[in-house]
Amino acid sequence: MKRLSQLTPAAALGAFLFAACFPEAVAKDALAPLAPVPSAGQLAWHDMEMYAFVHFTINTFTGKEWGYGDEKPELFNPSDFDADDLVKTLADAGLKGVVLTCKHHDGFCLWPTRTTRHSVASSPWKQGKGDVVKDVSRACKKYGLKFGIYLSPWDRNASSYGTPEYIRMYREQLKELSTGYGPLFLAWFDGANGGDGYYGGAREKRSIDRSTYYQWKTTWGELKKRQPRAVVFSDVGPDLRWVGNESGYAGYPCWATYTPVPLQAGTEPAPGTVRYQLGTEGTVDGKYWIPAEVDVSIRPGWFWHEHENSRVRTPENLLNLYFNSVGRGANLNLNVPPDRRGRIHEEDKKSLAGFRALLDELYSRNFASGAQAQASSASNGYGAKWVLDRKRTTYWAAGPEDGQPSVTLKLPEMSAFDVIRLAEPVQLGQRIRKFRVDVRENGRFVKWVEGSSVGARVILKGKPVTTDEVRVVVEDSKAVPALSEVSLWKYPVLLHAPEIKGDRDGQVTLSAAAGTVTRYTTDGSEPGPDSPVYEKPFMLPSGGTVKAVSEYRGKVSSVTACVIPVPVRGWKVLAGERKASAPELAFDGDPDTLWNTHAAQGELPPPQALDIDMGREVNTAAVIYTPRRDSARGTIDQYAVYLSRDGKDWGAPVAEGEFSNIRANPVPQRIDLKAPVRARYLRFVGKRVLEGSHVAVAELGVVEK
Repeated sequence: MKRLSQLTPAAALGAFLFAACFPEAVAKDALAPLAPVPSAGQLAWHDMEMYAFVHFTINTFTGKEWGYGDEKPELFNPSDFDADDLVKTLADAGLKGVVLTCKHHDGFCLWPTRTTRHSVASSPWKQGKGDVVKDVSRACKKYGLKFGIYLSPWDRNASSYGTPEYIRMYREQLKELSTGYGPLFLAWFDGANGGDGYYGGAREKRSIDRSTYYQWKTTWGELKKRQPRAVVFSDVGPDLRWVGNESGYAGYPCWATYTPVPLQAGTEPAPGTVRYQLGTEGTVDGKYWIPAEVDVSIRPGWFWHEHENSRVRTPENLLNLYFNSVGRGANLNLNVPPDRRGRIHEEDKKSLAGFRALLDELYSRNFASGAQAQASSASNGYGAKWVLDRKRTTYWAAGPEDGQPSVTLKLPEMSAFDVIRLAEPVQLGQRIRKFRVDVRENGRFVKWVEGSSVGARVILKGKPVTTDEVRVVVEDSKAVPALSEVSLWKYPVLLHAPEIKGDRDGQVTLSAAAGTVTRYTTDGSEPGPDSPVYEKPFMLPSGGTVKAVSEYRGKVSSVTACVIPVPVRGWKVLAGERKASAPELAFDGDPDTLWNTHAAQGELPPPQALDIDMGREVNTAAVIYTPRRDSARGTIDQYAVYLSRDGKDWGAPVAEGEFSNIRANPVPQRIDLKAPVRARYLRFVGKRVLEGSHVAVAELGVVEK
């Protein structure tokens, strides 16, 4: 074990702050903190573990992910908004706070701001007298949840965007939110800044220097003066960092310390200007305490879309996200978007309730409760027993000269479990670098699980074991190691929903655990006891929506659903660039193969079109574009769709627009037509790409009405 280094001035300051905040936990020989250490606000954030993102604005009514800024305020008119029902649903799910999208990129404000007319005050909702921010903040107070805000730095509606005047406007909006709605636990800022917009009617592209335009140190400083306990989230902190993906996982190890690396040498890191190679894992021995937040949506998109009602994450999936985020030391920020009523949709409610039931089952019994704890050594006043009370402010600390410190739990009885939780008293910094957990089997200790980062918590699932003795061995530590929790649990017994797959011929295959019975429907209805039993693959010659459940000994799984596009076996390419790759790869059923124009010298830039003969007339309701998964190069973010009955007369596009959040969330993008169009020929145009000067398509498909 590495020896304790001399206390630095920063560590001394951390010790002073810790003593002031937690005097009951400080003994005369208190351990020296290992800098950097968390602030009081960060400590409170660590203790929350999970909270909700609530994306709700004018996009809910337009079907967009990012509004352009020209949407009329009259569109915002939820028919049955109920903040109490919304917040209570989130509280019942075990979430500890709410972060509300007070303003998204379209610039529409959910409170009656003095800075712009583009707000709820200009909408018909409550005759312009409503205030979503006030309603949600009051409901949070009523149900014991903390309240946070997201105020988009980008504003595609503001005519002043890109000028110094907008910064004054933005700071005034931040002032209104930070002074009029009670205590904030978090203020959320992202790096989506600058680009195409309405900008008061200018309809142009505006670029800003992300590293300097917002003067973040000053802007965040003003916020902190009004809300000193609020933590600030952005790509670079200063308090919380983006984990680097929107898929719901943190890497492991996931260090709470972080040193941001700017995209360009010599520039200051700022939101949208940081390299993300280390985003999922942080930086071991990083310069700052900036732990990771994992933001992920319960649906494919961040705003509510009707066609995603069948694609809500299952409770089992949410439990997996929990282990891959909270279980790796990060906090989970789960987006749950209200629908056009202003309520959480029934499918989302069902999933949240199921998730809470699984968590309750997981934590129904701590097999370490009542154990006798012994340690290889202990600093004075920090004995092994303190790992059992699961409090961050009490902890075991090894003796400073112990070369391989360990804590052993003698359980009250032989117990069967497969999950262990460990936690460090992070007010002293993140100290442990490597550990293993042994269990006694047949009279001797054998290795069960191992890891590196512990921090605020690590939750590890190992093979099921039956034992009465568990030993945690610290194999490497930056300073004298300390643990505030060692607890043992049993993973819930899960009945997983079947997996649904459709191939390019329209053949559908359902797969489930051996011994289960699978029932399914193909008309979008919920499968029940009278639904067909799956026995072998079946055909859907026109595509459709398949829903399925597994049954086993009276227990029924969650419902899983999948939209099966029109079969593409008979599709033929009419026109498309072939020099780089075959256009047929755009509908070969394999998302890992790409149709793309040149990707090196001689690149063929957008716009690039692919014309397809679908082999028959299709009553087309939607087009699905699947981007590549390995890179953003060639990924389309502006598109146009044309349909034709003869392959000659294409007319005006039946749909055009942007894939707003495709860089951070590269999932299949569904383009819904205003009304179904009967046509045999499809033209898909990539008008602009995220990176590079070529166009790439992993898969194309259509949905028939």
